[in-house]
Amino acid sequence: MLDLKVIKKKIKRGEIFFISDFTELGNYEAVRKSLQRLTKDDCIKRIAKGIYFLPKKHKTLGIIYPHAEQIAKAIAKRDKARIIATGSTALNLLGLSTQIPLKVVFLTDGSARKIKAGNQTIQFKKTNPKNLSIEHRLSNLIIQALKEIGEKNVTEKQLDKIQHIIEESEEIEIIYQNLKNAPVWIQKKIINK
Repeated sequence: MLDLKVIKKKIKRGEIFFISDFTELGNYEAVRKSLQRLTKDDCIKRIAKGIYFLPKKHKTLGIIYPHAEQIAKAIAKRDKARIIATGSTALNLLGLSTQIPLKVVFLTDGSARKIKAGNQTIQFKKTNPKNLSIEHRLSNLIIQALKEIGEKNVTEKQLDKIQHIIEESEEIEIIYQNLKNAPVWIQKKIINK
């Protein structure tokens, strides 16, 4: 059994971590059992198989769980993969929808998989590299949100909100440059408006 104090010292509150983060302390099985013990002792929480976090506690709300995008980013970082939020997730992150999706979908150049995290499902869908060519998060969210709405369904109110988001950003020029790589109809709606 590994020294649990050593593991605890390496963990930061609110941070997501994996079994692989501790394999320099011992073999995979020893680390897994140590993390299971810390979970059983209520020192850490398990999000899904092999994914854990040290909870932040709020006086009123209790335990603050990591949100889906935080979990997805941690998995992508571990796997050295790129991800972008799609569909209703992109709409929610931009504030174009108040609905929090139960199924959160990310395009990735990593492995395709589904992870159950609480009452949410995080899905990674394999995509071609072209869809991940834009490295800028906000540009990707705008493109993915508009794709979700669709050319025929996008409203002036939604376009005005997106325009406001772009103008409030400190990276207006980068966003407009990236949007030149978006589908033509998105370019017409945003750049040539």
